[in-house]
Amino acid sequence: MATQDKTYDLSEVKSGYFMCWEVCTQAGYASTVKLVDESGKEYFKYSKPRSSGNFQMLGQGSADCRGNKLRLVVSTEVDGGIKQSINSYNITDSNAKTIGHGYNLCIEDSTDEDYNDIYVNLVGWAKKG
Repeated sequence: MATQDKTYDLSEVKSGYFMCWEVCTQAGYASTVKLVDESGKEYFKYSKPRSSGNFQMLGQGSADCRGNKLRLVVSTEVDGGIKQSINSYNITDSNAKTIGHGYNLCIEDSTDEDYNDIYVNLVGWAKKG
């Protein structure tokens, strides 16, 4: 079984933003998901071994973003290559001014096209309080 890496640009979440995330999986293959910025700062790293493919939460958390080039790196065993469906959106105030940004990534690591092998929800707000 081959392992493949794929990097996703999440740089709409800027330095100084307060961010939170959750990472879930239903994949049967071993995988690692990590969030890093251009300085090499690692905000999270979650790994799972090969398993039965039952849905599970890998982790959740929050942090202040310190970089301007936030990247999500997925490393997983694959059966056909990594594919994804990404929803990227702005969070706006009542005057339509952008005050944050969010991402939902649904990642497929096999050929069954269910896009629930790895799920990442990440959101960042310009203000923390």
